[in-house]
Amino acid sequence: MSKTPTMGIQDKPFPLKRYYILYAGIGGIVFYAMLFSFFIHAERQALHQQYIYHLVEKANSFYREINRDILEENHASFESISHENDDFKQMFRAKIESLVKTDFGFAKVKVFNRTGMVLYDYENKANEGLLYNGVQGEGFQAALANKTFSKEEDEPDGRRFIEVYLPAHAANSNEVVGVLEVYEDVSRFESIVIDALQEALVIPTLIFLAFNMMLLVLVFKADAVITSNTMFLISVRQQMEKYLSRSTTEAIYSSVTEQKELFKGEMQDVVIFFSDIRGFTSYSEREKPEVVVENLNKLFELQAGIIHQHHGVIDKFIGDEIMAIFPKDASQGAVQAGLEIQQEIQASQDVNFDVGVGVHYGEALLGSIGTEDRRDYTVIGNIVNTGARFCGAAKGGTVIISEVVYQQLDDKLKQHFKPSEPLKLKGKNEVIVTYVG
Repeated sequence: MSKTPTMGIQDKPFPLKRYYILYAGIGGIVFYAMLFSFFIHAERQALHQQYIYHLVEKANSFYREINRDILEENHASFESISHENDDFKQMFRAKIESLVKTDFGFAKVKVFNRTGMVLYDYENKANEGLLYNGVQGEGFQAALANKTFSKEEDEPDGRRFIEVYLPAHAANSNEVVGVLEVYEDVSRFESIVIDALQEALVIPTLIFLAFNMMLLVLVFKADAVITSNTMFLISVRQQMEKYLSRSTTEAIYSSVTEQKELFKGEMQDVVIFFSDIRGFTSYSEREKPEVVVENLNKLFELQAGIIHQHHGVIDKFIGDEIMAIFPKDASQGAVQAGLEIQQEIQASQDVNFDVGVGVHYGEALLGSIGTEDRRDYTVIGNIVNTGARFCGAAKGGTVIISEVVYQQLDDKLKQHFKPSEPLKLKGKNEVIVTYVG
């Protein structure tokens, strides 16, 4: 079983290319589309306002020609037209119709006096002389108040018009004497907008695409460099982890990422685990060194896989001995690992060693020991020495645990153990209660 990756360290490079495509690529397109839509809306509104402005100017010119060429020449006014004879009314209508068709090209035109009487209706002559039914409408009332009013209207045939109401003033004053209602066909307005936008946006769009293509090339090159360097560093770290304990590499990682003091000692509750081969010295004396190393590595590989599976960390290999550390709440996992190691050794055809295992729990100093040039990150303390004594007292194929570890096991796992003879440690007066399984 492979070694568990160091906590917090990712065995893969930073996904620059994926992030660029996700955030800069797709996000950039969405942003540009939103900007494009906003620009289209703003441009359309600007063109629309400009279009209405010119239409109003054209309608004012239309009224000035009516006033100059018809009303002033005949000393008439909007109020007096209804009292004029039929010949004048015919002449009035003919001249307005001529202006509409030849000079201004309006789609529809209506002329009213202040009271709302229709003086001229381009589309329906029968309405002339009648009261306009839209007198109370917003457009007509705005014109009476000396304001210009405009709105868009869609016809059932699909055509679109801009409708403008504007006031007609007396010749020598600002008094409103009538109202003009003018319609302009703006069905071609959308094509005008599209043509204008194509010219306005083609260059920015090309610049945007060119910039993103250059940035994409740079990102792909940077991603290749990052991936290459990251994989190299991962390979170096993985090779170093074969010679350094996982706790050491985690301490180095934490000191760099969290700016902690490297290898600062601190007291912690831990579960200490030892395993040791029985009869290894005599075996190594009678066997070739290369065979010894090969078989020893098989045994270590078997034990390491089980220890890692139960969340243990191998602190060091000491000759034929393994020292591992488990978290303070992992007594169950440490004991389970010891039992599984014994079961796997018995079932294995490649491993011919007997192993004794010792497990103990307590407070130890987790920190750095050694010289300025060579240091090791490990745990030291009384429980380490005691755990090693447990391992030394364990017969091949057995696991010895302390009473404090036994009390932390569930009932099912306790069934694998029975009390053993109290252990008298050298140099100590106390006798330690142990259990063997």
